Amino acid sequence: MEPVISVSNVHYSFGKSHQKVEVLKGISLSIEPNSLIALKGRSGSGKTTLLNLLGALDEPESGEIYFNRKLINGLSKKEKEKLRRTSIGFIFQSFGLIPLMTVEENIEFALRIAEVPSIERPKKIRDAIELVGLTKRAKHLPYQLSGGEQQRCAIARAIAPGPALILADEPTAELDSRMAFQMIEVFKELVKTNQATIVMTTHDTGILEVIDHVYSLENGQITYDQKEVIMEK
Repeated sequence: MEPVISVSNVHYSFGKSHQKVEVLKGISLSIEPNSLIALKGRSGSGKTTLLNLLGALDEPESGEIYFNRKLINGLSKKEKEKLRRTSIGFIFQSFGLIPLMTVEENIEFALRIAEVPSIERPKKIRDAIELVGLTKRAKHLPYQLSGGEQQRCAIARAIAPGPALILADEPTAELDSRMAFQMIEVFKELVKTNQATIVMTTHDTGILEVIDHVYSLENGQITYDQKEVIMEK
């Protein structure tokens, strides 16, 4: 089976000359389709940077990143925008909800951007809202929601179009333990039934214990794969 994401010897730095800080130092990684992947590491280890590269939001200094066997670094701005609209879902720490739109409208807006036909949108909206447990809050605006509810809305918006790849930066950070584990179960169900691939970052050790594939970023390199360690025991 071909990997959905293939990263080969990728380098990325912030700053210039003597102030240059190398964040990723030759990262190589293959991610199989229909899998849930977690990235862990201390603040500044490069987790979010790697997610941004996988989502074609940033360009690596060197190395190659393939999405479904297509080289994405070096694509034009228009090509990257189309890729993100139609094939990649994002869940950001900042939520990024549109303040004057309800939960339903935020999700519907994402479906329009993803070019989902209008006839398919109502069901996708209902299904996404139900999955994250916001049915009773569907008509509420973001300011009327708690932080955890806003996070769940952001998750619903990302998953509604059915993207092949979902990139989630600390998607459970604003959720209590019960809801965090419920969201992981939602992710697992998406992997199983929607053939999605999900790459997420997290500091939550409890969450890491229930995810099969966990990679650790340390000193700009991937140092640990939980699946391999489990198999060795």
